[in-house]
Amino acid sequence: MKSRLKKLVKNAIWLFSAEVICKILSYAIIVLLARSLGPKGLREYSFIFYYVGLLGIFSDLGLSFYLMREVSKNKIQRLELFPYILGLKIFLALLNFLIIFLLNFILPKPFYIKFLIILVSMVHILTWLSSIFVNIMYAYNITKYEAIAKVLERGWTFLIGAVALYFYPSLTTFIVVLACGFLLRELIRIKYGMKIVDKVSIRFDLKIWISLLKKSYPFWLIGLFTLIYSTTDIVMISLMKGDFETGIYRAGFSLIEVAFFIPNIIIFVTFPSITELWHNNRKYLGYYLNKILFVIFLLGITGMIGYYAFSEKGILWVFGEKFFYSIKVLKILSFSLPFIFLNLILGSILNAIGKEKAFTKIAGITAVLNIILNYYLIKNYGANGAAIATLISHIVACIFTIAMFLKIRSVLSFQ
Repeated sequence: MKSRLKKLVKNAIWLFSAEVICKILSYAIIVLLARSLGPKGLREYSFIFYYVGLLGIFSDLGLSFYLMREVSKNKIQRLELFPYILGLKIFLALLNFLIIFLLNFILPKPFYIKFLIILVSMVHILTWLSSIFVNIMYAYNITKYEAIAKVLERGWTFLIGAVALYFYPSLTTFIVVLACGFLLRELIRIKYGMKIVDKVSIRFDLKIWISLLKKSYPFWLIGLFTLIYSTTDIVMISLMKGDFETGIYRAGFSLIEVAFFIPNIIIFVTFPSITELWHNNRKYLGYYLNKILFVIFLLGITGMIGYYAFSEKGILWVFGEKFFYSIKVLKILSFSLPFIFLNLILGSILNAIGKEKAFTKIAGITAVLNIILNYYLIKNYGANGAAIATLISHIVACIFTIAMFLKIRSVLSFQ
C-alpha cells in the first residue's frame, strides 16, 4: 500500500508541475496576444477555440473515460475494447469535423475566421483521437508523458509564437504556430500510448459501438451537465444584467477557477487505483480512500481560507481597482472550494466503482438547480447573486454525493 501511495504522489507531482508551468505559459500567451493583436485579435482567438470546443462535445461521448475505467479494472480489456473504441472515435471525430465544416457556411464571420476554424478543427481531429491514448496511460498509472507533451506544446506556442508575432503580427500566423504545437503534443501522446497498447488495430462494428455507447454515455452526460452549471452563470448574468456585472463576476470566478486543477490532478492519478482496488482488494480501498479524502478536504479548507484572506489583494493586483466589486464575489466563491473539491473526488469514486449513473443524476439535478437559483439571485443581487447560486449548487451536489458515498462505505474497511 505504501508503494501505491508513493507512486500516486510521484504521478501527482508530474501532473502538478506540468499544470503549473502550463498555467503560467497560458497566461503569458494571452498577454502576448493581447499586446500584439489588441482586443479584437484576442476576441477572435477566444471565439475560434470556444466555437470548436463547444461543437467538439460530441467527439467522445464518454468513451475515453469508460476505457480508462475498464482497463484499470482489467488490463486485458485494452486488447478487447481498444480497437472498437478507436474505430468509433475515428468515426465521431470525422463526423464532428464535418458538422463544423458545414456550419461554417452559415456562420456570420469573415472568411479568414472561417478558414482558421477549419484549420483548428482539422488539428482537433487528432486531439479528439489522442484522448484514448492519454487515458490508457492513466489506466497504467503513467502520467509523465502527458506532462511532457503538455509542457512542450505550451513552451513551443509561447516561444515560437512570440517570434512569429514579432515578424508577422497576425492571428493567422499565431494559429498556424499553435496548430503545429498541438500536432507535436498529440504525436507524443499517441507515440507513448501505442507502447502500452502494443498493437494498434481498428475495428468497425455498429452493434458493438451501440453497446459501448450504452455504457459510456453517463460519463458524457456528467461532462455535459458540469459544462451547463459551470457556464450558466456567465450566460445568464450577461443576458440579465449586462457587461459590467458580467465582468465583475468573471473576474472573481476566473481566480477561483485556477484552483480547480488540483482535484482534477488527484482524480486522474487515483482513479485507476480506486477501480482496481474496488474489484480486487476492497479491504485496502477504505484505507486508500481515507488518505485521499483527508488530503482533498484539507486542500479545500486551505484554499477557502487563502482565497478569502487574500481576495482583496488578489483582485486588485490581477485586475486593478476597476474590479473592486469583484472582491465580494471572490469571497463568496471561496466558501465553495471545499464542496467543489469533495464533490469532484467523491464523484470520481462513484464513477470508478460503477455508480456513474447515480452521479449523472446528481450532476443533472445540480444543473437544473443552478439555472433556477441563478435566475432569482441574479435578478435581485447581480454578480453577488450568481456567486451565491454557485455556492448553494455545489453544497447541494456535495450533500448528494456524500449520501451516495455513505451507501457504499459499509462494504469497505475504513481504518
